[in-house]
Amino acid sequence: MKNIFKSISALLLVIFISKATRAQEYDFYRSVDAVMVKVNGNSNIESELKKVLIVLPNYSNQLNVRINIPYYSIDYIPDDTALLNTGLLFDLTMEVNPWKLQDDLIPTKSFTTDGFVTMNNVTKTVRIEYIPLPADSGQDGEFNLSLIIQFNAADFNLDTIPSNSYFIIKINDATVNRV
Repeated sequence: MKNIFKSISALLLVIFISKATRAQEYDFYRSVDAVMVKVNGNSNIESELKKVLIVLPNYSNQLNVRINIPYYSIDYIPDDTALLNTGLLFDLTMEVNPWKLQDDLIPTKSFTTDGFVTMNNVTKTVRIEYIPLPADSGQDGEFNLSLIIQFNAADFNLDTIPSNSYFIIKINDATVNRV
């Protein structure tokens, strides 16, 4: 009887430890929600983008922004309709100087740069405006970003959208995940 009790206690301990570890893994990266505006002539349509991820690898000047854009948000139907629920991966890479950004943590100072977006198996240059912001964590070396990214849908072979349409993605006060 004692052996069964010890075995069950040990098993429960292992289960609790593994659950706690998995819970920490899910919270390892912080994501934010964003807004995407479709501009077509005089009309604007806003849609919400969930779980935008911004990552700056340590010892790197390459900032990565990853977004899964739902197909319905861009009025695009993929060739393989089985992919309708997955969305379109938007992968932005831009060069930043994290040390300079930390020196310029003034919410009124914005920067403009070019970055590379890969979407729909096409990579193009896009214009980005960003503002570095102080992080709430108070840890040295951490900062948040607000970004405005503009791109033309036709550049990424999204042919079902009128060619004069473009999109603006707005990300506000997002945590920059340092890995």
